[in-house]
Amino acid sequence: MPTDPPRAQPHRLLAGFALALLGATATAPVQALSLARAYQAALDNDPVYRGARFDRAAGEEFEAIGRAGLLPSAGVSYNVSKNDADRTITLANGNRQRDTPQYDSRVMNLSVRQPLLNLDAWQRYRGGQAQTSYSEAKFVGVAQELILRLTTAYLEALLAADQLRLAMAQRDAYEQNQISNQRLLEKGAGTRTDMLETRARFELALAQVAEAENQVAHKRNELAVIIGMEPGTLDTLAGSLPNLPLMPATLPEWERIARERSPEIRAQQYSVEYADAEARRSRAGHYPRVDLVASHSQNTADSLFTFNQQSTVNSVGVQMSLPLYSGGGVDAQTRQAAAKLSAARAELDATTQKVLVEVRRQYQQLLSSQVRMQAMEQAERSAAEAVEATRKSVAGGQRVNLDVLTALQQLYLTRRDLSEARHSHLLAYLRLHAAAGMLDAEGLDRIAPCFRAAE
Repeated sequence: MPTDPPRAQPHRLLAGFALALLGATATAPVQALSLARAYQAALDNDPVYRGARFDRAAGEEFEAIGRAGLLPSAGVSYNVSKNDADRTITLANGNRQRDTPQYDSRVMNLSVRQPLLNLDAWQRYRGGQAQTSYSEAKFVGVAQELILRLTTAYLEALLAADQLRLAMAQRDAYEQNQISNQRLLEKGAGTRTDMLETRARFELALAQVAEAENQVAHKRNELAVIIGMEPGTLDTLAGSLPNLPLMPATLPEWERIARERSPEIRAQQYSVEYADAEARRSRAGHYPRVDLVASHSQNTADSLFTFNQQSTVNSVGVQMSLPLYSGGGVDAQTRQAAAKLSAARAELDATTQKVLVEVRRQYQQLLSSQVRMQAMEQAERSAAEAVEATRKSVAGGQRVNLDVLTALQQLYLTRRDLSEARHSHLLAYLRLHAAAGMLDAEGLDRIAPCFRAAE
């Protein structure tokens, strides 16, 4: 019975597009983009990280700004003026003498002030230190977040490529099954129902390949934004992931490390320090201020009484000022600062709990993903054996074509799940270190054995 030949031409075009997308740089003498090289590119080109570097540079100045209030301040002033006076002098005999002197006056004054007791300035300095430390902690968090974003984008690009290869392999398997059905039908051993079943699976596989191609392009574009260039050829995951070192091994130790090293917790701790300094600075509005003041002045006819006179005055002394009442503003600022301090402490508690919850979640995720990955590896071997056994059963008349299609679908679903499990395991490992504040460039070195150079 005549049937339509398998439609292979459309998917050949799709295959050509996919291979061009995955291996556009394969023929060029360019080194594959390893995760380590991608990280170096991201350090130079990621816009979020570059912005964080400038934020840190700005934050480093807070301490210097606060310290300035504790250091000496100096100023100089110089004034030159032309004077035209009208003066009347009453003499001892009661007569009045009038003159109109005209003269130039010059006044130069150099003054130096050194705070001796200034609680307001001291708390500003403490607040500046806290702000600088806060900026540094935020930058550390952004640096760790860059590693996590980069690795996530890199692994998602690899996962998309794996899914594309699996979709193409599944499509090719259906095509081969379709050709086998055609031959059996021509020999009178097959049925048109077998042809239609396989054709339906084949058409669905074509659609899945097209969707996987779009996903590959999307994930590679996301990676390109981070590294600032086209990714080119990427390394691939090893066939079987090595055991990653988990140090420390227990969850309580990870929680302790997170409390000490988490950038989020440390940044919030510095926020509490800053709020405490602001509260103390507000209360300092009631305290006296004592300064050491020194000045040097040179005056030439600085007033009508010193007409035709020059003077030089050097002075050193201590100046004290004590605020008495400011309309209740100091008390209001003190209450406001105390409320902000309490809010900062509450936010620190919330941040600590959030980080610890994330540490626990990623710790459990890492353990469960290890078990899931091992189970999926065994399932993949069993599914491959099931496909071969089903094909032999069809040849022996014990199974039908639909059983082969179902076995093939289960095999490729299992392989897809195995690929996702491997990527999830690596991400859980990195996210656990990030949550505990332990993710750095050495973390990339620890997972380097999980990758192999693209062929």
